[in-house]
Amino acid sequence: MRAMAVVIVVVAQSPSFAKAPFSCDAVDSSSLNESSAGVSNKLTEAKKSEGVVPEGLAGSDWNSIRQVYEQNRHAVVAVPTAVDGAFRARNPGQQWLTHFDGRGFVVKSDGAGGQWGLELQSYGFPGHQRSINGQASMTADNDRVTYDWHEGLQEWFVNDRSGLEHGFTLSSRPTGAGDPQLGKNDRLELRLAVRGGLLAKGNADGLGVSFVNGQGSEVVNYTGLKVWDADKRLLSARLDADATGLRLTVDERGARYPLTIDPIAQQAYLKASNTGAGDNFGASVAVSGDTVVVGAFLEDSSATGVDGNQANNSAVDSGAAYIFVRDGAGVWSQQAYLKASNTGDGDWFGWSVSVSGDTIVVGAYQEDSNTTGINGYQLDNSASKSGAAYVFVRDGGVWSQQAYLKASNSEANDRFSTTVALSGDVVVVGATGEASNTTGVNGDQADNSAVKAGAAYVFVRVGGVWSQQAYLKASNTDIIDFFGYSVSVSGDTVVVGAPAEESNATGVNGNQTDNSAIGPGAAYIFVRDSGGVWSQQAYLKASNTDARDGFGVSVSVSGDTVVVGAFAEASNATGVGGNQAGNSGAGSGAAYVFVRDVSSVWSQQAYLKASNTDAGDIFGISVAVSGDTVVVGAHGERSSATGVNGNQADNNFFRSGATYVFVRDGASVWSQQAYLKASNTGANDFFGYSVSVSGDTVVVGAPEEDSNDTDVNGDQADNSADETGATYVFVITPIVCGDGVVEGTEQCDDGDTIDGDGCSATCQVESGFACLGEPSVCVPSDGLCGDLDDDLMVDGDDLAVLLAAFGRSLGDPRYDAIADLDDDGSVTLLDYQLWLTCYRVYIADPFAAAPQPGIPGDLDADWDVDLADLADFEFCQSEPPGFELPCLMKFDFDGNDQIDLNDYAEFQGVMLGP
Repeated sequence: MRAMAVVIVVVAQSPSFAKAPFSCDAVDSSSLNESSAGVSNKLTEAKKSEGVVPEGLAGSDWNSIRQVYEQNRHAVVAVPTAVDGAFRARNPGQQWLTHFDGRGFVVKSDGAGGQWGLELQSYGFPGHQRSINGQASMTADNDRVTYDWHEGLQEWFVNDRSGLEHGFTLSSRPTGAGDPQLGKNDRLELRLAVRGGLLAKGNADGLGVSFVNGQGSEVVNYTGLKVWDADKRLLSARLDADATGLRLTVDERGARYPLTIDPIAQQAYLKASNTGAGDNFGASVAVSGDTVVVGAFLEDSSATGVDGNQANNSAVDSGAAYIFVRDGAGVWSQQAYLKASNTGDGDWFGWSVSVSGDTIVVGAYQEDSNTTGINGYQLDNSASKSGAAYVFVRDGGVWSQQAYLKASNSEANDRFSTTVALSGDVVVVGATGEASNTTGVNGDQADNSAVKAGAAYVFVRVGGVWSQQAYLKASNTDIIDFFGYSVSVSGDTVVVGAPAEESNATGVNGNQTDNSAIGPGAAYIFVRDSGGVWSQQAYLKASNTDARDGFGVSVSVSGDTVVVGAFAEASNATGVGGNQAGNSGAGSGAAYVFVRDVSSVWSQQAYLKASNTDAGDIFGISVAVSGDTVVVGAHGERSSATGVNGNQADNNFFRSGATYVFVRDGASVWSQQAYLKASNTGANDFFGYSVSVSGDTVVVGAPEEDSNDTDVNGDQADNSADETGATYVFVITPIVCGDGVVEGTEQCDDGDTIDGDGCSATCQVESGFACLGEPSVCVPSDGLCGDLDDDLMVDGDDLAVLLAAFGRSLGDPRYDAIADLDDDGSVTLLDYQLWLTCYRVYIADPFAAAPQPGIPGDLDADWDVDLADLADFEFCQSEPPGFELPCLMKFDFDGNDQIDLNDYAEFQGVMLGP
């Protein structure tokens, strides 16, 4: 029998988190189509930006500090009061606290999701199962916990930003394989019991389970099982739930070990109720509160109105929209299926969508009717691609069409409803193909001498009756500017994007007349006064205007904040506020945040780039803003990560797509909060093609996702229906500075919002301090943090001072004054951890452990084995309460989890020498 190892990996993630997609064919834009070409030979960027670096600190040092911070905040720590040597680990991103007791694990959510966990019961082949009894031997190292069970079986956990990774390693094949009595049942099985208050419910496809509460509502969806061997060959496996718990079955015949098994958890995965190949469900998305609307502009049914017959696919590419709602338990379901009142082939109903409260607007920019205004005659299709928009309202959970909107100057190829936006009783509709040569508000609509200049139309509702209130044009109307390609509205403010506009201006209200830059793009802000009169308030350009950047391809407004996407911007910067000048990242994309002050003056507040900027990622193709949260889609991004904050560096899945969440703090500083990927990431899925945000809910569309499932949280793995499309819902957990929990962009949280105590009012570590734990304890430093002997270095000599205090102070103020870093009156393990934080920062190595002595037995790291080491050993041998773990780490030479005569003999032999 050859020696083998089986590795079984489970990654658990908590339930977490539009502009219509850009299409050069749809807008006949040769200039935009070439936006990512011809720039690869520009100067290489001098320096990658990693975000805002605190004043006086080198960038490399700041990066190391941030990495140490990320490492420490996921660290596994001993439970001081546990008699069984238990460990626990927080996961700020997933909002979980996991308890490891040597038998299994239990996860407790910060929210109201209840507790859940697993415990291994047995493993092996049928008829030859080996039971698991008692408690495993446990060890912990940073973010990893290891259970050593029987010889050849190890269970392990890794707590990191992507969630909780749970694995098993079998170093040899269990007995019983190949038993002729088993026949086709010769499958490796692991049986696990479910812990906590949730119940496990198996999915029909055998690729996952759902953890549900007593009401049957899904709390954790544990899906996406994949198994492969050491040669990356996919293997057959199932994960089933029964009365005894979970049964994980693997057909490992012919496989070369190790094997990897990988399910993933997610809250909401939305599919159409009539999923069909090529429908592009998710090409447009919008969310308002607990309502989501999703467009599928290539859906084919011939139904009309609300909840018609979805099965008759005789109206090719007519399009549809789907409404989903969330109940009080956080469970999503489809509420309505929308079609146009005049469904027609190729109308592309659902190309654009928007929602506000109980009102939805859906655009069909290839609709052909020749009517104008509100609720006109819909059946005269003599104006090809003139476009239309449809307003639906909800009453008691029942949806109906309220209005049919057409432009006041509707003409063929105007493409009215290229994009739509809705806020309360105001609808804005963009028409990129409109050709009038007028400028400003309510000008002459009849002069069609500016082909594809574009326009936008404002409609208002009074007493349930809609009317057109304004006809908006750019202040510098020109041919092929595509004004109206993107629109957004918030109250009395409208923003309109024109991604092919050609001026060379930068910033706000620059020179609009210099058209020397091909297609850099622009955005325009309009406001309405108390009398209902609209006027242009600002003309926005990028701070680094460049040809073919496509600034304005996406826009969004919330109150006094506007975000504008430039999908083809080419800088190689990363994060917030990086170097905008280097154009070595062709088509990487950017987004720009503008704010309005009390004097109604606009200025750029932030320049946003992805945390993993790469050429062709198309970051900024979609943007959305709600309050202090901005979401940016990048459907060209290529990583194979899944879920929240996964590995960004593996670019194996071409155009799988990603979405990025940025947040603004009280000081108006922006930072990236999350990196979102689909739970079933696949190449060419275009995740991030459309995005929307409302409060703490983020919705992301992936219109070319390929699964054949229908409805909510179904089978994500069956990719038998090309480009059906999917939509994903994530929930952002609010970050509260002062609650004692370090989360999101917080560097510390000591339970208050007071400056000057080491952790600032915005939960950032203040200069001269090091902070650790939850609530954070901050170490003041008169000089260099961790320099206990005042030699301006943080080294083994300082550790010697600390270890000496461990063994000798016992309340002695002579030692406490030096080594009691947290000022709690005694020198404990927390002081050691705080010192270690300072040490890691000092050496700028995020993965460094404590200084290791170069001489065996040099326990105080002073490079000598002497009586001081003996004193430390004798102190630990007395089993002082609170010091069990550090003592074992230093003095348990033979690894039997106690400090005894064997350890003393080994130590004494070293100290006395030969």
